[in-house]
Amino acid sequence: MSLRTLLFRFYHNGKLLVRYIKPLQPGHKIEFLTQPPATSSGQGRLSAPAGHPIQTYFQNARKLFVNSLLNRVTNSMASDLRRKTIQQLLYKDNSKPFLAFVGVSLASGTGILTKEDEFEGVCWEIRHAVNNMFDKLVQVETLPDVDDVKVDDIQIGKFIAKGTNAVVYEATFRGVEYALKMMFNYSAASNSHAILKAMSKELLPLRKPLRLNEDMLMNSVENLPPHPNVVVMHFAFTDFVPSIPDSSLIYPSALPARLNPTGGYGRNMSLFILMKKYNTDLRNYLRERCAQLSMHERVLLFTQLLEGVTHLNMHRTAHRDLKSDNILLDCSEDNTCPQLVITDFGSSYTNKSGLSMQYSSADIELGGNVALMAPEVALATPGLFSFVNYSKSDAWTAGTVAYEIFGHDNPFYQSARNTDYEVNALPQLNTNVPEVMRRLVAKLLENDPSDRPSAELAATVCQLYLWAPKHWLYGATPSHNEIMQWLLTLTTKVLCTGVSYGGHVRRTFVEYQLISTFLKRAEFRLITNALQYIQRVLTPKPLV
Repeated sequence: MSLRTLLFRFYHNGKLLVRYIKPLQPGHKIEFLTQPPATSSGQGRLSAPAGHPIQTYFQNARKLFVNSLLNRVTNSMASDLRRKTIQQLLYKDNSKPFLAFVGVSLASGTGILTKEDEFEGVCWEIRHAVNNMFDKLVQVETLPDVDDVKVDDIQIGKFIAKGTNAVVYEATFRGVEYALKMMFNYSAASNSHAILKAMSKELLPLRKPLRLNEDMLMNSVENLPPHPNVVVMHFAFTDFVPSIPDSSLIYPSALPARLNPTGGYGRNMSLFILMKKYNTDLRNYLRERCAQLSMHERVLLFTQLLEGVTHLNMHRTAHRDLKSDNILLDCSEDNTCPQLVITDFGSSYTNKSGLSMQYSSADIELGGNVALMAPEVALATPGLFSFVNYSKSDAWTAGTVAYEIFGHDNPFYQSARNTDYEVNALPQLNTNVPEVMRRLVAKLLENDPSDRPSAELAATVCQLYLWAPKHWLYGATPSHNEIMQWLLTLTTKVLCTGVSYGGHVRRTFVEYQLISTFLKRAEFRLITNALQYIQRVLTPKPLV
């Protein structure tokens, strides 16, 4: 690049920056974060609340980026194209024209993208466009604001399931079917504040924040943004435990003494959660349908599980009690893979500063299912300077659940022990399981977390296995332009073909949804790293 060209670009972009950046208003404070603040959709990494000074800078940086690309178009339509694209991006918040323009340019071989940060810029637009679509779908699925809800307002139906800490019933509210989860309350006093303080973790995925005048405590609890692979929890309330037929037979000890005078140890009030009704859990589904499941469906289930864990970890949350009983399935779409969601957050750990927890005393809870604790958790010893790192613990547990998904017994319910096992000594998955999946599961079960991929990397590997050209996985490294063309193709399918998930489309609802979750967090760097990981670790030699 000549000095004259360099000075021109510096002058041109500097002039735009001065023209469009608004001065900060007095009293505004900008916090410099390692990750920009997340929106309600979990968009996160490159977003900020509307009207925030940081949002203004993002918008201007976005405009500079688009101008920089459009200035490379030299035909007679350049000026009009630049004006329309900027208008759609900044005033109508619509990335589609820009993404279409970049896609056509890449296909024509004009080389409009030349730097890695420009590829990341297009990935930002992809994430932004898919997140906007996802926000609209969430609004449709989420219940509108409701007034005070009591048990008497809900028609309780058939018993669905019972766990250690709760029971679930069919329920009808305002003419719509849901599931009503009633927590067992053995210790918290019968008032809202005490109950919510004791059971606040259960409400992590809650769609509707509790009212300010009901409990000030909940203001400090960070809610988990909606995600297709996290349970849909509409709202929660506290009320008196009702008398339900057969309750004295199903959970007699959890009933209060007024309902079970001879053996009831529960309190009079408890927490109730109205949530989406799911058909079954993963354990029962695999038990009933094991012989009928295709390998493609098994990979889809495993990928959904990893995407759910990735979402939790991105929002500094560890589930700590993952097991096939705590994974629900929506089988409402006939003859397709069910939608998988993670539920039961009572043992979860969340911390805004990270997933490392101080373990100063043996009285501190480490999680739920002891058999499926990651080795670094199971082997932790309490001490003044002892910490437990949960950043990859759920990924390890997902690796154990993968055995069940791919048709085996979970080895850590059998002879294997999470404190003294060898990865090479674990049972081998069937040879009909794809080699990439077999090796990925083995890497997820590495004893040392530093040798274990993160849930995000593992989920990206699965997404590439499902949707990327197969020759990419076995040694044929694609160019940056080829990767971007593939991403734009997926984006087009999601935004245009799969937006309604209806009609005669090639993919199923769950497949489009899974692609959407991938695009919602797509980063160019992560995709290239996942491809390198596949070629370097998971497929060290070409497979037959």
